[in-house]
Amino acid sequence: VAGALVRIGDQIVLEDYDTYVPSQKEIWKYAQEIGIDPETEPELLWLAKEGLMAPLPAGWRVCQNTQNDDIYYFNFNNGESSWEHPYDDHYKNLVIQERHKRLAQGSLKKKEKKKKKEKKEKK
Repeated sequence: VAGALVRIGDQIVLEDYDTYVPSQKEIWKYAQEIGIDPETEPELLWLAKEGLMAPLPAGWRVCQNTQNDDIYYFNFNNGESSWEHPYDDHYKNLVIQERHKRLAQGSLKKKEKKKKKEKKEKK
């Protein structure tokens, strides 16, 4: 994810890279974490990639425990730590919104097809 910046005891604060591009494996894993089934919803994978590439909010840093290599997030402004990325809930909500949008678009397409079919039958 990133390179080492500072070591504090058995914790490492990782440096953020603006050029970080996640691997397909990382995208699929994160997709599952935010509620996307990569096999049945490949059209939503862009949300997972965007989420992985999103910069952390102010004060937040990616950290790693050197004893077990666990990654977590720490806010140096208020001392809060989290196993989940600070934007996970935001991206989970975006997944839900995108599904609703696609369902609505699908319903409109079905209605349009039905109208076209009815017009053909009238002729």
